Amino acid sequence: MNVIESLLKEVEAFFRGVPDEEGGLLLAVSGGVDSTVMADVIHRLFPEKRVGIAHVNFHLRGEDSNRDQEFVRNLSQRYGFEFYTTDFDTSTHASEHGVSIEIAARELRYRWFCSLAAEEGFKLLCTAHNANDNAETLLLNLVRGTGRQGLGGIRPKGLVNGSDLMVIRPFLNIERSEIEEYARESNLSWCTDRTNSQNEYSRNKVRNQVIPLLEQINPSVIRSLCRDISRFQDLNAEVDKLVGGKVDSLLLKNGPDKGNIIDLLRKKYLVFRSSVERIRQTGNVRFYLAELLRTFSVPLNEDELDRISCGLDSDNPSTRVYFLKEGTATIERGELRLYSSLGEVPSAFEIEGCGQYVFGSMKISVSLEDASSAGPGAVRFSEDGNCVSVMDASDLDFPLVCRTLKEGDSFSPFGLKGSKKVADFLNSRKADLLFKNIVPVVTKKDGRIVCLPSLEIDNRYKVTSLSKKLLMISVSSS
Repeated sequence: MNVIESLLKEVEAFFRGVPDEEGGLLLAVSGGVDSTVMADVIHRLFPEKRVGIAHVNFHLRGEDSNRDQEFVRNLSQRYGFEFYTTDFDTSTHASEHGVSIEIAARELRYRWFCSLAAEEGFKLLCTAHNANDNAETLLLNLVRGTGRQGLGGIRPKGLVNGSDLMVIRPFLNIERSEIEEYARESNLSWCTDRTNSQNEYSRNKVRNQVIPLLEQINPSVIRSLCRDISRFQDLNAEVDKLVGGKVDSLLLKNGPDKGNIIDLLRKKYLVFRSSVERIRQTGNVRFYLAELLRTFSVPLNEDELDRISCGLDSDNPSTRVYFLKEGTATIERGELRLYSSLGEVPSAFEIEGCGQYVFGSMKISVSLEDASSAGPGAVRFSEDGNCVSVMDASDLDFPLVCRTLKEGDSFSPFGLKGSKKVADFLNSRKADLLFKNIVPVVTKKDGRIVCLPSLEIDNRYKVTSLSKKLLMISVSSS
């Protein structure tokens, strides 16, 4: 069997395990030999299937980038495929987001692939990753430090994060040498990326320097590494089955939603809560911490993993805050809590009158109402289930001020005559440590606290039988 027949047979067998989605195939084609051969193979195997080609011009190689774009356009026309292309200023994106060119290019292209597929009705994205790419990925993961999932290399198929677009990789068991031989035997032309021979990027160093050295030890090193990857994938699947239930048992459920600001912030930012004691009882804190983070798709960073593990393993785990690359973790009240990024601390502003105001990621709604039908109490519930702070408006003139908590803030909670520090009040309500910096506080112009919207009012402004007008303040997610 020649290389053309062998490669076609391999890809055809791969597609037997792929759902026959309506909408056809979207091929990610750069113009290099791998993706050019992929386009030719798909054309031969599925002449009646709808196929689209997606090409990204990253503008990283001057005129060569434009040449590749035109090559892929002509390739699409020759096969009768639909052609889609886009351009990105990759260097600027990398600089603005503090990431490498490689990561920036990946973020940009997959974001566009998902958007394009949704607009054009494609459910399957086909890429030309091959066995060499897979072996290189394993080596890079090992060098950079990886969890057990990283040992599984590139997956043959799976959903693109945060979307319903499935990416499939039919060449993953085919070596680059076989692909190049197919191209020569089929008289195909392709674009050569001259930067592939340069060792500026980590992957190029592995491809051009490390792999050739390993081939001196084992000429079949690519095949061997890919077999190891397959074994690791099988191992990961079995470990997932064994530890999945145990990870679930480490998690804590939130109590009933009372509709106040604390519950609103938890719904928006809290990723998970876990019992510190249960994690310690596993006898393998670091492993199960890593499994918790992986379950919730939190990128693993070995230094962060070590720091949190040490905190959990302490004989007396005190309150701690860990600022992570993506989000924040805390140890508090006997729990490990993980939060997505809270963003910047909201800025103070004046409430000039009734209306809606933006406070960070929240929306503050202010209204006045006739008190004729009001009964005693400090809260009502809006139609969406959120608490609404209700106060006597007779001594509450606009403008009011909405700000965050200041050190030493105190007020008289509803039903109490004495004063209490706001920080102590929040502790009594078991407010999350991180939320104390973003909970809104509404005051009069002279600084006296009126309420913590949707949580508590100052007793001086409680509704009585003499109340004429009511001030209503609520908080919702913006």
